[in-house]
Order: sequence, then C-alpha cells, then structure tokens
Amino acid sequence: MTFRLFIDSALPAEWEIGRNRGWLHGVTTNPLLIARAGRRVEIAVAAELAAAARERNLAEIQLQVTGDSAEAMCANGRALAALWPHVTVKVPATAAGFAAAGLLCREGAAVTITACYTAHQTLLAASIGARYVAPYYGRMLEAGIDADQRLDAMQRIAARAGNLAVLVASLRSLDQLETLAGRGFDTFTLTPNLADQLGQAAESDAAAAEFTKAAANSLK
Repeated sequence: MTFRLFIDSALPAEWEIGRNRGWLHGVTTNPLLIARAGRRVEIAVAAELAAAARERNLAEIQLQVTGDSAEAMCANGRALAALWPHVTVKVPATAAGFAAAGLLCREGAAVTITACYTAHQTLLAASIGARYVAPYYGRMLEAGIDADQRLDAMQRIAARAGNLAVLVASLRSLDQLETLAGRGFDTFTLTPNLADQLGQAAESDAAAAEFTKAAANSLK
C-alpha cells in the first residue's frame, strides 16, 4: 500500500511543511481556501498555483471548478485541466457536478468528486471514471452522521471499482488519521496545522535530545 498525503492549502509557503520533510504527494485547494488566502477565485490565480506546484515537482494539485450549471463547471474544468497535466479537477457531488464530471472524465481529465457524503455518490464517481472521492470526515461527525460506517462503505465500493481512491478530507486530529490509516484508508489531505504535527512526538524529541547530549559528552 502506498500512502498519498496532501496539504489542503492555497498558500505555497504552507506546502513547504510537507515538501521539506519529504512526504508531500500534492496539494488540494478549493474556492474557500483561495478566498481566505486573499486571492481572487479565477483562472489566473489557478494558473499561478499550478505553476507553483510544478516548480516544486509535486505529483499533483487539485483545483476546484466554479459555476452553477453543468455547462459552466465543465467549461471551467477544461480550463483548469489545461493548466498542467498534473492538475486534478475537483467537482462537487451535486447533480450538476456529476453531469460536468462525467463529461470531463470522458474527455480524459483527472477528476475528484468532492464534498462526497454517501456511498451512492461514490458508486457514481466510480461509474464515471473519477480518480478520487473526497468525503468530509470531520464535518460528518459534527453533523451527527455515522462517518465511519459511510467511509467504510465508500472504501468497499472504491476497492471493487479499482479505479477510484477515497481521499479523506476534513480531519480534525492526527488520532483520526492514525485510526483511518489503520483501517485501510491510504489517501488523506491535511490542514497545515495537522501537517506540521505529522511525524512529531514529545517522546521522540526527548530521545533525540538524549542522543545529542550523549554524543556531545563523548567528546569531552
């Protein structure tokens, strides 16, 4: 099993958290993240983000379509896919979104069905040839939804399809990451805060300090 870890951020400086530590597969973004970064949600900004991902040799960047209709989302998705071969186009799991995503997949674009909350949405994602479905784990829990049952159902469908990965989003803690990874999930996107915590433990830091002290003392 190969784990794929993304950082959920529209700020390239935050991507360095995972890139400098060697584990960053790619980046996920959406209009909310771009707006919160103080940028306009437009193709020119998407192009800048794609260029930043290319410069850093990331495996992929996920950019989300805008538009209210299938036609608008499809047109925007084509523009995003044309920015770089390693762009994955994110499309929301709505009726219009699936119509747009189906056409984009048939045209050869890599697609993520995002804001996926049900197993039947995962089935549709597999049937149209999407690369990922992105369920919002933390949001599900906070809404009182049995998130674990739903993610397990999504994972079973994805495994049978063979062409689809469950990209778990909206994680609230590393404990959630550890538990889900232990249950067989292998693709996650992390907030910059969680990304910064990844790989660190107070006990490990204490042991490293002891090693450093012993090495220094041996030279006296």
